[in-house]
Amino acid sequence: MTISNRKEREKERRRKDIIDTAEKLFFKNGYENITMADIAEKAELARSTLYLYFKNKKEIYLAISFRGTEILNRMFKEYYKKGETGIEKVKMLMNAFYKFYKEYPDYYDVNWSSYKVSLDYDASKIEEIKKIRIEGFSLFKKALQEGIEDKSIRYNIDPVKSNLVLVSSMQNAFNLPPTIEMHMKNNDLTHEELIEYTMDMMIHSLK
Repeated sequence: MTISNRKEREKERRRKDIIDTAEKLFFKNGYENITMADIAEKAELARSTLYLYFKNKKEIYLAISFRGTEILNRMFKEYYKKGETGIEKVKMLMNAFYKFYKEYPDYYDVNWSSYKVSLDYDASKIEEIKKIRIEGFSLFKKALQEGIEDKSIRYNIDPVKSNLVLVSSMQNAFNLPPTIEMHMKNNDLTHEELIEYTMDMMIHSLK
């Protein structure tokens, strides 16, 4: 291994350590409550060294967002293959999103619940995140189009609009406002029941 390669590997290792450290701090204490100084201290780095790797905490947050986006995209690809018909693939993709929400709540919060960094923020990592999310969106659209072709989904739906409705409806079911939580409590409904019922309604609306 050349000296140059060794230095590059060391640089990547330190960058990963910084992201790992910041991730734990953000998940535990909240993005707003953590500073670059906190991250540097926890990572046992001088602040000047930290700034060699990241300009600000937004850039670190984006690196964490990228991790979550990659995980979900892998799940989408895996679950997409499990369906045979178009409607089955749509259901599998929705199941993947739900599983991600349950198993990776912190990554879900970073990406789809609390938007700390706008997708219009000027950073190279944003473009990578956008690219991966477009891939996931395309899988939903592809499944809907396949469903129209194999007649498991009614012919007169718009794949793009339907895709947006499906995803936004699921996010609304995940991120409940206080009033909805009150009504659920008054009617003895669990959050899981509401999410599953929402998914069932969405699937039936496509048939």
